[in-house]
Amino acid sequence: MAIKTDLKKTTDDICDKNGQPYPDCLIINKPNLKNMPLLLGEGVLTILFWGVWFYLWLPIISMVAWWLGFSFFYRHMVELGGFSGFIKFLNVFLSGIVLLCGTLILWSFYNLKRYGSYHRRNQTMTTDMDELAANFNISREKLQKAQTAKRLSFSFAENNMIKEIRLSQRGTPQVQSVHRSKIN
Repeated sequence: MAIKTDLKKTTDDICDKNGQPYPDCLIINKPNLKNMPLLLGEGVLTILFWGVWFYLWLPIISMVAWWLGFSFFYRHMVELGGFSGFIKFLNVFLSGIVLLCGTLILWSFYNLKRYGSYHRRNQTMTTDMDELAANFNISREKLQKAQTAKRLSFSFAENNMIKEIRLSQRGTPQVQSVHRSKIN
């Protein structure tokens, strides 16, 4: 018995186990789903490249410090002959900069080729007023008042659900109680 599979899924067909559509079910939009090795890898790469970025700025920082009166730059570049060493290794420094820039450009082209056709940020999700009112466990009239209010204040229950909504058009806020019985 052969198993038939459909490998041509579109982004509209991809949903998570709760039925969330494509952009909402991506791991980038749900950071709590990332595992520890992924978080650790992202952290290490971030620290590494911030270190490289700082290292590339060190000559300019030293020069500014010298102009402000610090003698470190003068001692190492003039008295100890560091400028001739800098000129000697300038091709190594420039090769490193070109290599880092080239890697970044190749990585961005790879990402454009791999993920450029998804258009995740162009989709507008529509929400029905009745679904929204049901989600917040309030009446449609209260939701319409909340949408037109100039100022809203929320109180939350211990389970992090909305307990009450205070809304005001101009004067003092009116309290709209919300009793939420279920936890999403």
